[in-house]
Amino acid sequence: MRLVKEHAPNVPVPLVHGSLYKFNDGVPFYGELSMEFMPGRTLKSMWAELDKTSKDRICQEIWDLVAQIRTIPRPDDLGPGLYRTVDGSPSRDPLLGDNNDIPPRDLDDDTLRDRIYSRYVASNGLSYRDIEDIPGILPRSNISVFAHGDIGPRNIIVDENCHITALLDWESSGWFPDYWEFAQMMKFCDPLECEWQRWMEKTMPKAWDITGIRKVRRVLF
Repeated sequence: MRLVKEHAPNVPVPLVHGSLYKFNDGVPFYGELSMEFMPGRTLKSMWAELDKTSKDRICQEIWDLVAQIRTIPRPDDLGPGLYRTVDGSPSRDPLLGDNNDIPPRDLDDDTLRDRIYSRYVASNGLSYRDIEDIPGILPRSNISVFAHGDIGPRNIIVDENCHITALLDWESSGWFPDYWEFAQMMKFCDPLECEWQRWMEKTMPKAWDITGIRKVRRVLF
């Protein structure tokens, strides 16, 4: 959040007042943040109340914020085609790793795609008849851009005029492929968020093809 404040000051994030972490033998097991209160309601709680004009406008506003987020510069030691979480820890995204299958700290595009496919296979993805298509249809990217990594109605605070007052929950953020933000928006969700996903896909500024990611998420979600 401090990085966003510094490099994308028009993106609304809470001001961090302080943090507390507890460790056990050097391993963190508890953490909390003290943050500024951001007024409003979650977009999830009010989406059904909005008319089509408001839904279209707020989705465009989200995409405008994404464009600003993408400009946050990479660290000097992270090349233009390498991916890394913002704090440098291994990703725990189900597509890339978990506590029992920890991915490398830095990933290039081929390594990222190989990990997605290997985890798909390890999770019994080969039980699907169309498995031969997966490696060839996983999206590719030759750049890394900053991504929130978990934008959804539950993490968006809006005011009574339906303007965004905060983006919350940045723990999945980092530098990832060009398509990553959109792919993360399209994760499996509850029915209340599915219509929002359709609006975000309808209003997206670029036609990212995430067919392969959608198929992989049959077993990795």
